[in-house]
Amino acid sequence: MKLKINPMTRIEGHIGVYTTVENNKVVDAKVAGEMFRGFELLLQNRHPFDAVRITQRVCGVCHEVHGMASILANEDLYKIRPTENGLLIRDVILGMHIVWDHILHFYTLSLADWVDFSVATKYNGKDKFLNEVKEWVVKKSPILLTKKPKGKYITEPDIGLPMVANYLKALRTFPRMGSGIAVLGAKVPFVHTTLPGGATSIVSIDRLSKVADVVSIMKEFVYSSYLPDAMKLAEYFKEYFEIGFSYPNLFSHKSFYATGIPLFEAKVMINWEIKPYEFSNIREELAHSFYDGPDEGYPFKKSITKPNPEKIGAYSWMKSPRYAGHPMETGPLARMFLAEDKDFIKALNKLGIPKKKAISTMGRILARAYEAKRIIDYVESIVFKIKPDEPTINDIDISKPITGEGLGLSVAARGELIHYIVAENGKIKNYQMIMPTTWNFGPRDSKGNLSPVEKAIIGTPIENPPYLLEVGRVVRSYDPCTACSIH
Repeated sequence: MKLKINPMTRIEGHIGVYTTVENNKVVDAKVAGEMFRGFELLLQNRHPFDAVRITQRVCGVCHEVHGMASILANEDLYKIRPTENGLLIRDVILGMHIVWDHILHFYTLSLADWVDFSVATKYNGKDKFLNEVKEWVVKKSPILLTKKPKGKYITEPDIGLPMVANYLKALRTFPRMGSGIAVLGAKVPFVHTTLPGGATSIVSIDRLSKVADVVSIMKEFVYSSYLPDAMKLAEYFKEYFEIGFSYPNLFSHKSFYATGIPLFEAKVMINWEIKPYEFSNIREELAHSFYDGPDEGYPFKKSITKPNPEKIGAYSWMKSPRYAGHPMETGPLARMFLAEDKDFIKALNKLGIPKKKAISTMGRILARAYEAKRIIDYVESIVFKIKPDEPTINDIDISKPITGEGLGLSVAARGELIHYIVAENGKIKNYQMIMPTTWNFGPRDSKGNLSPVEKAIIGTPIENPPYLLEVGRVVRSYDPCTACSIH
């Protein structure tokens, strides 16, 4: 039986998921990025600094992260180091943004997969906020309630109602989270103060105190709402530690290193074996992508691909990144797994889940919550390390007709991020971005290796065909951003 989800909702961007189901189990899967945006082409012949602003517009959700990666690529191109204050400011902005993104994924994009929102109608207590939640569900009759596919959901009010309440609490808190980023970034989305060499933020004790207040609000939400809800979800749906297993191939970049000690180290795991990270092992394949041109190896500048929507055998506008020929999963799970995060491992132990079972649908959801804790703790620890009486940026002569290459290895909420510039006489000749979702969702390669998400979907049990609720859960556990990856 051929079954599909198209369009896939509650994700960023547009993908189609195509499956073959036999005996209530997925036996084959293809995931396709079904539109083309071409930001890499937009950047050609522009000034390298333009990329810092333009690449943020790649996505309306994970915007700040592209600015940071582009900054690193420009700093490598111009051979300039940022100030200590600049590094701290950028880590605060990046950290707050990623934590906000994780909270948004759990409540706004993912929770409806797991919780029956009608539990709110069963509340009969006197709590004012919970009665507001009940009134909202009854009055608005949200599509999360009226259009959900058949399947297993949390229906017990004592478990589900607090989660629905936190869903609305998160919606109310998002503007405050953004305001904290805007204090240092000047605006949100698409911050304007972060630049190669540091940041132009005006730093004062008053401003830092405002940021610290927002960080405290975010930390309180992570600790009191997000982590408990993620643990309850993992306990209720333990079977999803057995669903969504992909390759035991993970990687992470060095990131959040303003203090000199990285929060995450650069690491690679292939077939459970830890190896040193070598950027030269990365290439992008085009066998089943709508592009013409040679496969893109290192250095990337040797090939510029061209869109070809008529290409025979292609089914996606994403490319197929590979590390030493291997499909690789990236994201919060990869970072937390490779970091051997103690809190994450302790949570798995409490649930009775072996570490290797973390490479699964529920493992990704739980890892994302514990990464939010790890990052917000880090951000809280560095806010007041920013010194109001010291410079925030090292200036660069942008009129210099620069020629060279620049590489930026950074992170996003969804995984590891690569920006690469080739400049000639002060203009961008080639600009390439390899996104987390490109790693996780790109099509099959020339050897027939599936993407991590395609492999994870295969074997998924389907309770009520033609509904593909379970497939949706697997796909959303990666928090895909197809808007980023279709270039």
